Amino acid sequence: MKEKIIILDFGSQYTQLISRKVREQKIYCEILPYDRDFQWSPEIRGIILSGSPCSVNDQQAPVIDVSKLAEVAPVLGVCYGAQLIVKQGGGVVSRSNTREFGRARLQVKVQDPLFKNVTSSSDVWMSHSDTIHKLPEDFSVIAETDRIPVAAFKTERYRHPIYGLQFHPEVTHSENGRQLLAAFLKQICGCRPTFTSSLFIEEAMAGIKRQVGHRQVVMAVSGGVDSTVAATLISKAIGERLHCIFVDNGLL
Repeated sequence: MKEKIIILDFGSQYTQLISRKVREQKIYCEILPYDRDFQWSPEIRGIILSGSPCSVNDQQAPVIDVSKLAEVAPVLGVCYGAQLIVKQGGGVVSRSNTREFGRARLQVKVQDPLFKNVTSSSDVWMSHSDTIHKLPEDFSVIAETDRIPVAAFKTERYRHPIYGLQFHPEVTHSENGRQLLAAFLKQICGCRPTFTSSLFIEEAMAGIKRQVGHRQVVMAVSGGVDSTVAATLISKAIGERLHCIFVDNGLL
């Protein structure tokens, strides 16, 4: 796979949904824990920071050096990810008077590649307790709502642009969320829509053949979706040299 997007997971309930929306654009992505070391390569075209149940002001809040990420590829922070970008950049994030959960009306303030094919006014989905009270220097507001002055921002202080969204474009309640994510992936990160499930199957089978060689494989299966799909791929790759074991432990 020539191109991919890395999604760094801070524990959000929506992280898997972000990956699904990325792959619906026919672009390959991988979800990694925020603290997982990964090898940088030219294949990485962009990085998305997920939301989180934590506050960036918590003593044990999950953190990562965003400036280092932006030296390698464009970054998009969603909710907690956006607040982390602001705090590390020298801005102010603090507790809101009321937790904002539900629809809000987004107003685009600045024409930007991120808003290509996004209407100037649309519904978005909010879910947060903290809010951005002050942006760092060299950061600019590009969208707002009637209750939040910083609903989306951008900075170009680093080698690659950084964007932050206080709302969740990955959920269906955000009317133009699909178009916004597509713009980040294609316009800003320069990804081409070449990834398909059939391509993934072909590459996965080729990788299995290289790894296994002429050896036999013993695999435990649970009967669930994950192990069944994995067993199917391995079986297609190496045939009868795969030996699956299912254990009925009496509690099934």
